[in-house]
Amino acid sequence: MQFKNALTATAILSASALAANSTTSIPSSCSIGTSATATAQADLDKISGCSTIVGNLTITGDLGSAALASIQEIDGSLTIFNSSSLSSFSADSIKKITGDLNMQELIILTSASFGSLQEVDSINMVTLPAISTFSTDLQNANNIIVSDTTLESVEGFSTLKKVNVFNINNNRYLNSFQSSLESVSDSLQFSSNGDNTTLAFDNLVWANNITLRDVNSISFGSLQTVNASLGFINNTLPSLNLTQLSKVGQSLSIVSNDELSKAAFSNLTTVGGGFIIANNTQLKVIDGFNKVQTVGGAIEVTGNFSTLDLSSLKSVRGGANFDSSSSNFSCNALKKLQSNGAIQGDSFVCKNGATSTSVKLSSTSTESSKSSATSSASSSGDASNAQANVSASASSSSSSSKKSKGAAPELVPATSFMGVVAAVAVALL
Repeated sequence: MQFKNALTATAILSASALAANSTTSIPSSCSIGTSATATAQADLDKISGCSTIVGNLTITGDLGSAALASIQEIDGSLTIFNSSSLSSFSADSIKKITGDLNMQELIILTSASFGSLQEVDSINMVTLPAISTFSTDLQNANNIIVSDTTLESVEGFSTLKKVNVFNINNNRYLNSFQSSLESVSDSLQFSSNGDNTTLAFDNLVWANNITLRDVNSISFGSLQTVNASLGFINNTLPSLNLTQLSKVGQSLSIVSNDELSKAAFSNLTTVGGGFIIANNTQLKVIDGFNKVQTVGGAIEVTGNFSTLDLSSLKSVRGGANFDSSSSNFSCNALKKLQSNGAIQGDSFVCKNGATSTSVKLSSTSTESSKSSATSSASSSGDASNAQANVSASASSSSSSSKKSKGAAPELVPATSFMGVVAAVAVALL
């Protein structure tokens, strides 16, 4: 026992000595406090002899150009803000920033170089209307937000493997990005960037939420699981090929993609929430979901399709609305699915250009199918309202938020048409 106590005491003393050495190894001149401000290069030169600075540094004021020389680590955050004369910034020795890197409201900044930066908690690049170059060697980061810049690419993030939030929006000259991301623990969002944005996430295997808007081409060569929501809204994609994807934990939405003619989800078996395919003008044949077996919410498919293959579908916990303007579309297979009790929600509607079937389902039993030339006024009204809400959600602008790591958004239970629309609207905010 005395021997063990001696070992414990030795370990404590060694740890204390290491901590003391770590603290005393940082000169007092390199400990800048919780809020230090530099307004001239001379202020930055005062800490140029430090390999590590401890504290939060803000750079602002009338600097034409600025550089942080020799510093390899910032134990804190670096903010470059509201410097109207700053045209370039470099800090190529920095390898690690334990806090945030913030660059905001720098109206003439054209380049920012962090060539050795491998680790940072968050990067926020907002309102940089002149920037064309941003470089890093980033390996680890929690949150990346790039908004309202003139970047033509975001290759500074191309080596990043894991991230919590990755939100790229309103960068009008951004046309391409090839990513090495393997997992996204909260959300991946691209919206309102260049007109012909081409994206490749071929190493991405798992993501919590994905929302893409205003994208021309996308590749997800390895994506297997989306834990919460997956949405493709208002894109110019000619095709969607997610052939490795097997599960979407909550909602799946493919809405208002006017040039989409093919959607291949050949290994998808489960959609945990609402499932919407709506207003995709060129999508005439929907045969890429033939292995889907269960839908945990409501299902809504509307458009001008002649073929809808859901041949493996066994269970829909919500209602169902199938509405095609094509007279060549047949409701027979879907009516059989409903008559077998697979549709468990409050209603079943199936229409084509010539006929309509509408069935109101009770909560405890399934009524027999009733066929007629037109839907009842109430069913037709419900379907129209749902469709209007889908269109509204598709045209709404995207918004970004910094969420806690790994948290999935709370969704409205999607057991009716309005439920699935509300679920998608919440999931894609």
